[in-house]
Amino acid sequence: MNNKPRVLLTANYGPNELGWGEDMYDIVSSRLGRGHGPFQSTSHCHYFGLYLIAENITNPTTVLENPHWDEFDRELDEGYDVVGFQLKSLHTGKIARMMKRIREKKPDTTIIVGGYGVNALRHDVPGDKNGDADYIRENADHLCREEGVRFTRRVLGDEPIDREITQYQLPMAGFSPAGVSANGRGPMILVSLGCPNACDFCNTSAAFDHKKICVAEPEQVVRYAKNYQKRLNAWNFMVTLYDEDFFQNEEYVRELGRLLRKDRETWGIKYFTFGSVRSMSKFDALELRDCGLGGVWIGVESFLCGHGLPEDRYAKRQGNEIKQMFADLQQHGIHVTASMVLGFDFHTRENLKDDIDQFVALKPGAYQISPMLPCPGTALYERLTEEERIYDTYRWDDLHLWSGDQCEYVNFEKGEMKKFHDYAIEQLADVNGPPLLQTMEKVTGFRRRPWQVGRGVALALGTGMEWCGRLSGHRPRFCREMARTILHGGRYDNSKAERELEISFTPLHEMVTRTVAWYAQAGHVKHPLPGLASERI
Repeated sequence: MNNKPRVLLTANYGPNELGWGEDMYDIVSSRLGRGHGPFQSTSHCHYFGLYLIAENITNPTTVLENPHWDEFDRELDEGYDVVGFQLKSLHTGKIARMMKRIREKKPDTTIIVGGYGVNALRHDVPGDKNGDADYIRENADHLCREEGVRFTRRVLGDEPIDREITQYQLPMAGFSPAGVSANGRGPMILVSLGCPNACDFCNTSAAFDHKKICVAEPEQVVRYAKNYQKRLNAWNFMVTLYDEDFFQNEEYVRELGRLLRKDRETWGIKYFTFGSVRSMSKFDALELRDCGLGGVWIGVESFLCGHGLPEDRYAKRQGNEIKQMFADLQQHGIHVTASMVLGFDFHTRENLKDDIDQFVALKPGAYQISPMLPCPGTALYERLTEEERIYDTYRWDDLHLWSGDQCEYVNFEKGEMKKFHDYAIEQLADVNGPPLLQTMEKVTGFRRRPWQVGRGVALALGTGMEWCGRLSGHRPRFCREMARTILHGGRYDNSKAERELEISFTPLHEMVTRTVAWYAQAGHVKHPLPGLASERI
């Protein structure tokens, strides 16, 4: 029997709020694929940090993700000795309330507060009228400002503290393409914490004083990835490697690639990670693909960054020409996610629109568009405070990407940033289209501007074309039921086939590429397809 102290690890209580109409905790619908209407994909993620700690301590541990208040209150009656919170700054008020309830029910409970929200507690926000940050700082027994697993082991006396941080039992994120009820499962491996790029707006970099803390070496990454192969019963899959700029360490990248190529069992493993223009300029796209890169998130931030402006604090944007970098990566089958910040001091109404249009022209497969966010604990927040540009109404509840009302922008009125955000999302959706359409364009090499109609018009056209087909005796290309299916979203579930037949499905891009290539080689395609010039079946 395990007589060690019982541990409860929990996030804030739910339900969580929406951000400009979307679920902020659905990273696809709110960020990476926002604005695609009936073609909108969805996702769900987990509080990986809590599960990582639970896997790596020997104490009996329970993990809660966004319990409702009554559920959290009942769970406290189970008699935990230690309660650990993952603090997101947005929910500072909720965590303070949960801590107060613990002190009411069981005052002797040891309370640990960790997560990136702890770094934000270095500063106060003017709108914190309840003093929630003060309460957390004064009543938590421990505030974690370092790597969380070893910190928790130290608090619990769980020796040896420096033993390996394993990553075998973590839950996986889920992603569902539009119209499909089955979830694709996305595993994640923590490689490192922190980032030396030191962008002034970045809380995750500031939390570790702009240093990088390695958690998993290449050999460990491969070992954990092979474990996911068994859990997924899949030879080829994509794993997220969490590292804020993975390509800063060239030797690490190349060693990981060598290990993945060395073992035939790992040839099907690709990884998604984060990078910068500066660090990725050390490699060419072919080498990155051969090292296992399947997707990368690049912080574009602005096309005006890296040009020597007095306000430019983002050296990570220096390096190869970014348009050519994106084109090379995409040409080699590497999915590119890009992010952009609106409202830098050098932005005006005129150059911001041009900035957005250049960003759209990159054709990122996924994207994040956010107004400049002064997060407490960062250099940006300190500077804007000194310049008296932080609004008195700024609350912890406003600390998310879809508020836009935390500070004064140099060349914009209050609330104006949302108009530019909406313009960017509309352009990305209208000009580039949903991810499936982009995949087809990359495969075929053709690009056609879509004909856009409203919901009612689509149904009317479908009905009209259906009746024309009946009267003429010809099969219509479009009908009422097709319109309804597109608008509603078809629902298909392949989980039974995966479970009972023990099969895995070919990734979408590979499936479409092979199919179109077969048709082309069989002579069923009238026009040449430049996108297939280098493809093999």
